[in-house]
Amino acid sequence: MTRTVPPGWDHAPSATCGSVGEHALIHWISTTVGAPASKDVLIGIGDDAAVVVPRRNHVDVLTTDVQVDGVHFTRTLSSPADVGHRALHTNLSDIAAMGAEPRVALLSLGLPADLEAVWVAELVQGLVTSARAAHVHLIGGNISRSPVLFIDVTVSGAVKPRHVLRRGGARPGDELYVSGEVGAAAAGLAWLQHDAVGRAGSPSRPSPHDAADAGHDDGRLGQPAVPTEIEAAILRYRRPEARVALGMQIGRNKAASACMDTSDGLADALRQLAAASGVGVRVETATVPVSPAVALVAERLGADPQALTWSGGEDYELLFAVPRRARRRFLHASGRKGLPLVTRIGLCTKESALVLVDGAGTETVLPGGFEHFGGTA
Repeated sequence: MTRTVPPGWDHAPSATCGSVGEHALIHWISTTVGAPASKDVLIGIGDDAAVVVPRRNHVDVLTTDVQVDGVHFTRTLSSPADVGHRALHTNLSDIAAMGAEPRVALLSLGLPADLEAVWVAELVQGLVTSARAAHVHLIGGNISRSPVLFIDVTVSGAVKPRHVLRRGGARPGDELYVSGEVGAAAAGLAWLQHDAVGRAGSPSRPSPHDAADAGHDDGRLGQPAVPTEIEAAILRYRRPEARVALGMQIGRNKAASACMDTSDGLADALRQLAAASGVGVRVETATVPVSPAVALVAERLGADPQALTWSGGEDYELLFAVPRRARRRFLHASGRKGLPLVTRIGLCTKESALVLVDGAGTETVLPGGFEHFGGTA
C-alpha cells in the first residue's frame, strides 16, 4: 500500500519505532493532536493524567476495545489510517449502543521495536482525523514496547440517566429492528483474504483512502473490476461507521427498550440481548437486510452466506427492541435525515427459544456469533 507521510513527520521512512523512540513518538502525537479545543477538556496530553469537566445532569459512559495485529486486523489488508479509524469506531459503536454522545478518547499503543515508525504515525493521523469528524478529543494514552502490535482505545461519553439504552430491557412482544445492512464487513474481509491468497500473499488492493491520496484508482492492470457492491463491503470492513447519531436519537426519545451493537455478528447480538432481557427471539429471515455483497462473495468464492450474514460481525450496526406502544416514536426518531435505514426483523417472545423462520414457515435455531477462544479446549 502507498505510504503517506503525515504532516510534521521528519523521520526517515525506514526509521523504526526502536530508533525513533518513545518520547519522539509522543511528541509528534501531542503536536498532531494540538491543544484541547473543547470546554469539556481542562487538561489534555502532556500531564500525568487528563482532566475532563463533568457534563451537568449527565452520567459518564466508558468503554474500551483492543485491536491486535493478526487477530482484529492484518496490515496487508488495511492501511494504517484504516486501522486507526477502525480502532476508534469499534469504541464509538459501544457508546452509540448506550445512547450516549462520545466526548474524549485515550490511546495506548503496543509497538514492536522493528515496526516502521511512519506506519504508527499514519495510524495516529487516521485516528485523529476520524476523532475530529466525530467531535471526540484525544486527551492522552500510553506507548509501550510489545512483541505484538496492538492498539487499545478507551472512549468516554455522556448521556442523561433517563436516556441510557441497555441490553436488558426487552420484553415479550417487543419488535426487533436492525440498522443498515448485515454481512457487508464479513463479505468484504472474505474478498480481501481471497484476493491476498490468490496473489501469493502480496499486499492486497489499496484502501480507497490510500488510492485517493495517491491520485489514482485502485484497479490492477489485467485484473477484472471488483463489483461496486463488493467495493462497498470492503470499505465497510476497513472503515466502519458507528451509528452514534442513531443511538443518541433513540435514547433521547426513549424509543427502545433495549439496544446492542452487532460487532460480533447479528446472531451474537440477538443472543446476548435475549439473555440479558430474559426473552426469546423469533426472527423472520426474509426481512433481514442482508448486504448484496454476501450473495456475490458466496457465489464467486464459495463462502457460506449464512455464516457471513449471521456470524461474520464487524458491521457495527445497532439492534433494537422496541415496544409496540413506542413504534411510532421509534420510526419517527430513526427516520430523521442522515440516519441509516432501520428494518423490522422479528419479535421478542415469552418462550426462551431463539428461532429463525423462513418464508415457508420453517423454523431453525439461531446460529452462534463470533467468540474469542470459540472452539478451543
